[in-house]
Amino acid sequence: MKNFINPELKKSALVLIGIEILLLAFINIGLSFSFNNVKNNYIESKSSLIGVIANSHPELSEELLKLTFKNPTKEELDLGKSILKEYGYSENLEIDFVEGLNKSFYKTRKLVSILVIIFSLSLLILNYIEWRKIFDKIRNLTKVSNSILEEDYKVEIYEHVEGDFAKLAHKSKEMRKTIKTQIGDLNKEKEFLVNLLSDISHQLNTPLASLVVFNDILSKRNITEENREKFLVNSRTQLNRMEWLIKSLLKLAKVDARAITFNIKENNLNSTIEESLNILENMAIRNMVKLEFIPLNIDIEARYDNEWISEALINIIKNAIEHSSGGQVLIEIEDNPITTKIIIRDNGVGISEKDLPNIFKRFYKGGKKDSVGIGLALSKSIIEAHGAFIDVNSQMNEGTEFCIVLVKGLNG
Repeated sequence: MKNFINPELKKSALVLIGIEILLLAFINIGLSFSFNNVKNNYIESKSSLIGVIANSHPELSEELLKLTFKNPTKEELDLGKSILKEYGYSENLEIDFVEGLNKSFYKTRKLVSILVIIFSLSLLILNYIEWRKIFDKIRNLTKVSNSILEEDYKVEIYEHVEGDFAKLAHKSKEMRKTIKTQIGDLNKEKEFLVNLLSDISHQLNTPLASLVVFNDILSKRNITEENREKFLVNSRTQLNRMEWLIKSLLKLAKVDARAITFNIKENNLNSTIEESLNILENMAIRNMVKLEFIPLNIDIEARYDNEWISEALINIIKNAIEHSSGGQVLIEIEDNPITTKIIIRDNGVGISEKDLPNIFKRFYKGGKKDSVGIGLALSKSIIEAHGAFIDVNSQMNEGTEFCIVLVKGLNG
């Protein structure tokens, strides 16, 4: 019965029932008319018989009337049949030779034939109309599908009546939105891949060129052992730079492409920060920077991937060390029922207003030519992939403050 939710089936059923009711009404009227004729012919036949006999034998009129409408016995019926049979009247007599009855028969047959023809034509017309509507809707669906394949998403299906076509129209709209989103994502991924390859090529160009020069000098020129050692050290430095660059680019690409499944679990934030500072301790000593972490009196637990958040912290603190030679880098934690904040503050050279909006862009170097410009971009991508966000404030010659905000319950 669930098919009867479709308006096409409801309408067809109602029209079909209406046609059947009309057909039955006309057949009943026709049969009533036909049998009324049979009745009249019967009375006329009896009247003729009585009239003819009464005209010849008036004295038999009353007796004849009684006999005519009397129910005959079997013997009388058989006698009558045998007499009529002698004159060719029997059950095998063609109806055409029965005067009066033949007219009623042919009228009835003609009426029934006309009604059947009208009924059949009505069904054919109804069938054609309903199937045309269905195929029009199917063609419309085909048109919309072709438009989607041609990336034209403006064509829509409008179905305002409840039924399977309405459900199909709704699903078609959802499919169109999904395909549009997926194609948009694919185009973005394609653009991302093109940009990534271009960036990798550009960033590797300088160290590769340096390596070619160093190799040429080492292989073709007579140089002292001291200079040879210097060029080998420089080559190793460039190779290490390339290795770090490639690893960082791969990490950034994986994070941006959401190709990483983070190991989200409860971690001690104090421990994560201390581990990151231990890794950067030697760098801070070389740059004569004082690293100071002011933990809260209680352990702060938060849900994140310890390895990746540590990576983000290392890049941000490393950037602070590089810009605060001879200064100080301070790390603090602020906790409330909604968020946990990690504040990284330095008293270095600061960031200009022109550079500040761009520091999280990939390969943006600002005024520092020896920088690669990938660490802060990677940190931002990692933090945002955790559902957190990062903010920065800076004043020239006063220092910079990074604030990482972890929202509680977001990764639960």
